Amino acid sequence: MDLVKLLLVRYFSETLGMRYVGESGGVVWFEEGLNRVAVLPYFAEVYEEAEVYKRVGELMGAAAAKVYLAVLPEASPFVDPRYFKNQGVGLVVVDPAKGPDGVEIKIFAKPRPAPAADLGRVAESLKASLAEHLDVQLKKLEASLYEKLRRYVDEKIEEMRRQLLAPARPEAAPKPPEAPPPAPPSSVADNEWVRILRSRRREG
Repeated sequence: MDLVKLLLVRYFSETLGMRYVGESGGVVWFEEGLNRVAVLPYFAEVYEEAEVYKRVGELMGAAAAKVYLAVLPEASPFVDPRYFKNQGVGLVVVDPAKGPDGVEIKIFAKPRPAPAADLGRVAESLKASLAEHLDVQLKKLEASLYEKLRRYVDEKIEEMRRQLLAPARPEAAPKPPEAPPPAPPSSVADNEWVRILRSRRREG
């Protein structure tokens, strides 16, 4: 990787906080969160206006949320800022003579509708996030059920232990059978007493 491109990658990675992904078809790719950012370096000793806008056309077809054209300061006279802004294309000027301080964004790229490929990545990311959330909630539920079951078992064991350790109550002695009430005097006995009393009255 030459110095100019190295300065470009360092600026997007360290200054803008994007993640460098790699190069493909002359385009340098970065990731900004879930969005892909395409930067097309166009470094030439002599610039032509037609070539500048040819590169812009190539960027317009990139499957990225943001696109930038990176050029040397010598390309600035061929750039129409209004056209770049209307198309949402960003412009980065790299001056190797200034080192790391020589990279500057002259026009910021506008976010574009996410391509189908990116929508698929977003869907996969959301799916993974949802699966992770459900997994966490399931583990919490399992832990809660386990704790309730453990408490229930502990309470039952403690209850059984108390029953086993409780002293046995002495059995109450059986009550003796109650004596039957005296039988009422029979009619024969009544008649005998009446007879004796009557005889005594007569003797008297």
